[in-house]
Amino acid sequence: MHSNSYRKQTYIDSTGQWLRHALVFGCGLGLAACAGPLAVAVNRPLSAPPVERTAPASGDGTAIVLAFSGGGARSAAFGYGVLSDLTERRAARPGRSLADEVVLVSGVSGGAILAAYVALHGPARLADFRRDFLDRDVEAALHTSFTPANLLRAYQGGVNDLTGLPAWLDAHLYGDATFADLGGPGRPRLLVHATDLYNRAPFIFDRRSFAALCSDVDRYPLSHAVAASAAVPVVFAPVVLRNYSHACPVARPASGDDAAGEGGSLVERDYRAALGRYRSEPDLSFLKLYDGGLVDGLGTQSLIHRMHRAPPAPLTTPEALRLDRIVFIVADASTRIGGDMSRTEAPPNAVDAIVGAADAMIDATSRHGVDALRREARAWRDRLVRWRCARADATPACSRLTVEVIRVALADIADGALRRRILGLHNRLSLGRDDVALIAGLGRRLLAGAPAFQRLFGGHPRSGARLAAR
Repeated sequence: MHSNSYRKQTYIDSTGQWLRHALVFGCGLGLAACAGPLAVAVNRPLSAPPVERTAPASGDGTAIVLAFSGGGARSAAFGYGVLSDLTERRAARPGRSLADEVVLVSGVSGGAILAAYVALHGPARLADFRRDFLDRDVEAALHTSFTPANLLRAYQGGVNDLTGLPAWLDAHLYGDATFADLGGPGRPRLLVHATDLYNRAPFIFDRRSFAALCSDVDRYPLSHAVAASAAVPVVFAPVVLRNYSHACPVARPASGDDAAGEGGSLVERDYRAALGRYRSEPDLSFLKLYDGGLVDGLGTQSLIHRMHRAPPAPLTTPEALRLDRIVFIVADASTRIGGDMSRTEAPPNAVDAIVGAADAMIDATSRHGVDALRREARAWRDRLVRWRCARADATPACSRLTVEVIRVALADIADGALRRRILGLHNRLSLGRDDVALIAGLGRRLLAGAPAFQRLFGGHPRSGARLAAR
């Protein structure tokens, strides 16, 4: 056994040395083609203590929180269909749709592209998202071919860098917007995360996380945050953040504002410890951020982290005081089961094996994420009620608050032929028009058919044209 392990390790070491020599030799033949990926930290240091911004509450007594999963353009199309249904249904307040009751939108990877668009432009611009993103060939602007130059770029950190996806997002969707451009009237707040490779934990692009780095989130490009959330390792170079914490010129709030104090789940304690390490670890000068789906493929865990902060987070105080119903809608575009590898006795090829193994890890985490959100939503509701009823301006109705969690998922499609078609739509950033129409239509149909949604909103009439069918 020891001999076999030694020969195997020797083979791996010698193969790695051969690969390194081959790549160096290749770079000597074509220096231009071997330029490493651009990985420049563009976040700026804090120049003043961070201050949370709040917007006045609007709408009736219902608030909706959306979470869009990862899954490339498939996820964006599915979330587009879900949000289309909300846009087409009238709210209780005249002149508003259910989409206007969305106060927070969370997204990861492909879902983050849609989430950021809605947070920046508001639901009134939703119809433009299909034209601006879903019907465009995003991958044409990226390095996707299997060439020696791309293999070298992959070895050096990632085939695509800041000159690819972030530049495309700014040109077509975000217009060089920063986080300071978010939070206007009639627009939901945004929650986007990536994976911090050092801590093996989520990095949430918000004021608290940036304060831990002594960095200014308001000046950070929205496109870079979304690109980080979608940065599949090797296919994309990591998005890099500089840690200014070790010489921070301004006072920052302490990080211990969690509702759970020193307790909470192991996941929550690890997240708080990661924030603490940004301030204390001397070797943590630069964060390397990859696809957020590696740690949270649904965006639900990031919501839970926010719910563990002091009440009324993740709501604002005006929102938390006016509400009597909060509805979480999780749009899960993952495709978990199936494929062709089980039709024969032969082992899967390398690509199928790697993709299948990665999907298994990510999807298992996602399933736990929905269950965790349901558990946490109940506990969070109780904390929020205690907070409301302990205020000097508490009303007799302070305890009247219901919380619902609704999950809609492509994996729940029962039709075999349709499931196989969906499974063939890999996690790419571009889909054909027919596939976009299919997935968007399913998002709309699955939400409308969800029993909990029918119970809560089935009586809300539609207002007109069907966006997802366009």
